[in-house]
Amino acid sequence: MPRPLFSALLLVGVVACAGSVLEPLPLDVSIEASRATAAPGDTITFVATAQGGSLLGLEINYGDSVTEQFGTGSARTARVTFRHAYLLPGTYQVRVVLTDAAAGQKEATTEVRVN
Repeated sequence: MPRPLFSALLLVGVVACAGSVLEPLPLDVSIEASRATAAPGDTITFVATAQGGSLLGLEINYGDSVTEQFGTGSARTARVTFRHAYLLPGTYQVRVVLTDAAAGQKEATTEVRVN
């Protein structure tokens, strides 16, 4: 019996919020690495921060032919943490691409050196 009551309350909350419309934020994305240099096999943490009107997702390309995607479910803002370990020495250009349903795409890059 408590379950139908909960569902009814949830529905009322959704209807009450449906009337308000939020203006989109300016489309923006940034990426930061936990470190600029690492040894082969060390894990580097990347944090991507994004904002817009209806964010669909982020795709990160680590520069070593590995990519990952993260869906953002039409949010206005997102902060996503990615982790990656490079196997070979080199300098890698890391690129994150943000896709927004209305505003298109925007990208940001950072560089990592593996010694």
